Amino acid sequence: MEKVQSKTLTEQALNQLEQLLESGEWPVGEKIPSEPVLMDTLGISRNTLREAIRSLVHAGYLETRQGIGTTVKSHSGLDRALRKRMRAGDLVEVLELRLAFEREAAEKAAVRRTDEQLGEMRRLLALWQEAAEEPDPGAFVRRDIAFHQLVIRASGNTMFMEMYDSIIDSVHQSVYNLMDLNDLNHKDIRMHTELLSAIEARDPEKASECVKKYLGALIDQINSSEHNRKK
Repeated sequence: MEKVQSKTLTEQALNQLEQLLESGEWPVGEKIPSEPVLMDTLGISRNTLREAIRSLVHAGYLETRQGIGTTVKSHSGLDRALRKRMRAGDLVEVLELRLAFEREAAEKAAVRRTDEQLGEMRRLLALWQEAAEEPDPGAFVRRDIAFHQLVIRASGNTMFMEMYDSIIDSVHQSVYNLMDLNDLNHKDIRMHTELLSAIEARDPEKASECVKKYLGALIDQINSSEHNRKK
């Protein structure tokens, strides 16, 4: 980073911070450096820094939450555009996008996953099944998403990971919506278990097919319900 020059200090600080975000210097989900560090690095006042950060929060780059602080929400304008489009999209569109991402990622994960990642998948899947018996739907959603995020990460494709992070809010909402439409059953558990088994066996075709069966069945169910509703 370089010290900001004259001109509009807030604007220059904003440009510097945008460059850092777009470079991936700060990972999505992590807190940005403290105010004193940023003030010293950029050579600006606290008021100028806070004004720049407010602009980045408004633009969708950053997110400020009570008790947590300011974290990175996205790295680029594409991230923000995807979030906006996903919020406007219907459930079937979100599931179709998930199918495209997760099917390819599962195939790659079956080839590239590490033993450590496999062990973590087993742990998350067990927690997911436990959460299905709990009255807290939030715990179920968090564990379900954590499992699928790990499959994405195990693909070894950083662009998959960044793109999936960009739509994670909509993925969360899609799981909540699906819970309203369809209670977790033994078929759901079996499909997730089969996916884990395929990744463990390093069988990319089987892993891809498991994702297609699971998300494809949900898409067909929603389309069928919508068709019957319109009759």
